[in-house]
Amino acid sequence: MKKILVLLITLIITVLPSNAEIEKISAYDAVRLALRHNLALQAKRKEIEVLRQEVKMANALKNPQIQSTILMGPIGRSNASQAGLAVPVEIAKRGVRKKAAIANMKLLENQIRQEELNLKLEVMSAYFDVVYMKSVVAILQEREELFKNMKLLAESKPKNSQNYEIEKLQSDIKHKKQIILLNKAKADLLYAQFHFNKILNLKDTDTMYDTRESSLFQEHISLLDIQLPEYNTIEEVAMKYSYSIRIAYDYIDKSERELAVAKHKVIPDLTVIGGYAFSGDGQAHGGYAGGYLDLPVFYTYRPEVTRAKVILERAKIDAVSFENKLKFALKEDYNRFKYAKENMAYYKDILKESENIVKMSEKSYADNKTSLLNMFIIENAYQETLNEYISAMQVYYNAYLDLMHNMGHDILLDENALDDL
Repeated sequence: MKKILVLLITLIITVLPSNAEIEKISAYDAVRLALRHNLALQAKRKEIEVLRQEVKMANALKNPQIQSTILMGPIGRSNASQAGLAVPVEIAKRGVRKKAAIANMKLLENQIRQEELNLKLEVMSAYFDVVYMKSVVAILQEREELFKNMKLLAESKPKNSQNYEIEKLQSDIKHKKQIILLNKAKADLLYAQFHFNKILNLKDTDTMYDTRESSLFQEHISLLDIQLPEYNTIEEVAMKYSYSIRIAYDYIDKSERELAVAKHKVIPDLTVIGGYAFSGDGQAHGGYAGGYLDLPVFYTYRPEVTRAKVILERAKIDAVSFENKLKFALKEDYNRFKYAKENMAYYKDILKESENIVKMSEKSYADNKTSLLNMFIIENAYQETLNEYISAMQVYYNAYLDLMHNMGHDILLDENALDDL
């Protein structure tokens, strides 16, 4: 198993570009970088230009037709041949069709804003995952060093002492198992770093970006320095900024415009015809004028109108349903964040006490006042506490990201500074 893990890490390292430059950035800088240069987001933004052209297409006039009837032979001597234009005229349709296209473009604009927010939160989540895995590696490196010392202490004891061979083998096995866990964590860290760069999705792949923080055990981590307002303020912000709500009401507007388009289809279109007529013998000539209506007799467009009405009713129900669900989701996220933050404070106190216990236990074992097994039990409890501490941080940060997703607004980042994007 150990050989497999070592081989895995070697393979991962070898696939890194040989000339790759490692650059450490903050979460804030990573977000700005992604919003400016993420390839998938740039492609999504191109869709706006597509819909701008569709607005122009919806406002298009019908092209005229050149018509002619040339009579040949004796019939043409006494009957008129003619040449002229037929101009189709849409009645009360271009305006509503253009408004429907504009409503669809507005919907896409808010969908892209939602995509930008989603990308921002994905970058922040991937960034935190890297810092989290660095913390796991730091824990295991510290434990590996401790078990290495325990192994040396066990081997340095007199060979005729009680349980010498057992403790020597136990310490050796424990140390090797810790190395295996450490190697696996290093592989997971590399995966998290690659995933972070994949989320950034930048054209320049010669630079590999890494987190500025070395672990979650630093004295001060700005990434976790989050001060939330009261819940009422959060709900108010969500009702105002949530792109999901905006999109829901954009769907209503779009459906209303499409209903208007369907209703206006029953209005007959007019085609105006006019031109020049002449007889084959040259005895008579002059102009002519006429026209015809496209009457919705055999197909009255009722199915299209009914369909548009149903879609509009569904959009209105969906909007109300989403607002109701959003309020419950906000409360869930807010309370999860609040209690996770409280738990982190408790874990900080527990860690200090556990660390003191480990140090005292290590000294007791060196002085032959406690057994190796007891030392391992205390150390395992301490490592479990460390893992619970960083897991609490993960719950805390994920609750914050979920809250920002539902709010449609990131109060940690300065939105005004990102307006130029």
